[in-house]
Amino acid sequence: MKNATSLFAKHALLPHGWARDVSLSWDGNGVLTAVTPDSQPGLGVACAVGPVIPGMPNLHSHAFQRAFAGLTEHRSLGATNDSFWSWRDLMYRFAGAVTPEQLGHIATALYVEMLEAGYTSVCEFHYLHHDSDGQPYADDATLSASLVDAADRAGIGLTLL
Repeated sequence: MKNATSLFAKHALLPHGWARDVSLSWDGNGVLTAVTPDSQPGLGVACAVGPVIPGMPNLHSHAFQRAFAGLTEHRSLGATNDSFWSWRDLMYRFAGAVTPEQLGHIATALYVEMLEAGYTSVCEFHYLHHDSDGQPYADDATLSASLVDAADRAGIGLTLL
């Protein structure tokens, strides 16, 4: 059985540059605890099939905006002066209609796409805190919890701002 908290890499990119024969270990929370170049793989330790490089963070995400991508890339019907402000108005109208459940689905799909593209963590700029009637949720963390749950489901690291 492979050890889920260790990995051996023939080649790994470390802070000082490329290294050979690198053993990596992490704890149950996924925190890297040891990086040992010029080592030998331990018995039962998984071996990387290629070079190991650090994960890429997405440092600026607004997950809910993924669901209205494409709706604002053209001039609105009858509008003669679309601008950032008209885009912003549409964005806030859209945001005001998103439910906690919908946000969870949107974010989960987005976070999976990020993982598939090579991102391993996301910094989510979250500013949705009202229901579709414009009223704050009784628990002001309702929509934040949807994002945290989405990150857990997708398996991506999350920093929620």
